[in-house]
Amino acid sequence: MKKSLFAVFCACLAMSNASAADFEEIKARGSLRVAVAALSPFVIKAKDGTLSGFEIDSTQALGEKLGLEIEYVEKPFCDLAEAVLSGEADMIASGYSNMPERRRLLDFSLPYHDTEYFLVMSKDKAKKGKTLRGMNRRDISIGFQHGGVSGMVAQGEFPGADLKGYSSFTGILEALGAGEVDGAVLFDPYLDMARELDGVKHVIPHEFALTRTIEAFATDQESDALHEALNEWVIEKDLAGYWDELEEKWFSDQYAVASAPPPYACPAATPVQ
Repeated sequence: MKKSLFAVFCACLAMSNASAADFEEIKARGSLRVAVAALSPFVIKAKDGTLSGFEIDSTQALGEKLGLEIEYVEKPFCDLAEAVLSGEADMIASGYSNMPERRRLLDFSLPYHDTEYFLVMSKDKAKKGKTLRGMNRRDISIGFQHGGVSGMVAQGEFPGADLKGYSSFTGILEALGAGEVDGAVLFDPYLDMARELDGVKHVIPHEFALTRTIEAFATDQESDALHEALNEWVIEKDLAGYWDELEEKWFSDQYAVASAPPPYACPAATPVQ
């Protein structure tokens, strides 16, 4: 069964001696522990273990502003919240969307990015389903990323479909190319990459986004000083055009597939029917 955020919350409550550090403790330590998960182009992990990407650039710049070293805590995407709630990390920076389910557990900074999610579907199955409602059937398989927004969207919009979870969007593209799934819930640049796959023709069978999210840094709900520092920095960089520069740099097909397969994975999910 997929690990829910509620289950994460309960598990972390049981860790009575674990809590996120306050900002003064972080400054005394001299390092900011940032939870990240391989999610190109936000976080890209090379085969030699080197990290790069949108969030690596942003957090390195944040560290320079705050006078802190950045220590990355690598986790499966579905375990990012637990890393902060257990005190293993001070914040999350991983293309992490500000969602109602997550706000029950975490505080979010001001946003610095937004993402639109669409369903991409094989042309034949799109014709068979005809409408989005028509895709909600057991003979149509739809891929999603474990622990991420695409999974929330897939389970919310297509609970009657054959839902299949993957640990990365690269894995979803591979499954689409191999015909293992008929479609998937994706965002750019993965949408364009899916439509350019050899073999099966894929299309987006709807005009408007299934959902639009905003991405932000996440902390625990007691880290007020860190939260305030993050907001001030997000505003400062926004006024300087920094976030647009990062998006132009990193959001391309080149970086979408640059990440090596992570050595860890989210547990297999049993979709809610």
